[in-house]
Amino acid sequence: MTDWFYDLLPMAITYGMSVKEFWEEDPNLFWAYRFSYIEKIKFENEDKNQTAWLQGAYIYEAVSIALANAFSKQKLSYSKLPYGVKVEEDKEKMLEVQVAGIKARIKQINKIKTALPERDNTPEEVKE
Repeated sequence: MTDWFYDLLPMAITYGMSVKEFWEEDPNLFWAYRFSYIEKIKFENEDKNQTAWLQGAYIYEAVSIALANAFSKQKLSYSKLPYGVKVEEDKEKMLEVQVAGIKARIKQINKIKTALPERDNTPEEVKE
């Protein structure tokens, strides 16, 4: 039985578990480290795949623009910003649209308030 634990020890160290944790802590901790390690590897692989895809997209754009500029009269230019970067102007435009929407709602509310018949100014009782 002890040989089996010695076979698992290198795996536990690979997963990031200390030797003390492996020998002295709860055996279920080994499986938690294993699960965490596998998830980390999956995330790293997805990140590498995304990076490779993005690099391919940049190369495709560069080659396409170079060929288009070589064989056509219309000259194209390479992207000024990296993919996925939003321009601050877009944020400002969105903010302006949101402010305009809020102002329009305020006007509607004020219009509704002026159209309602006035109530007497006696405060209502607040009940618990």
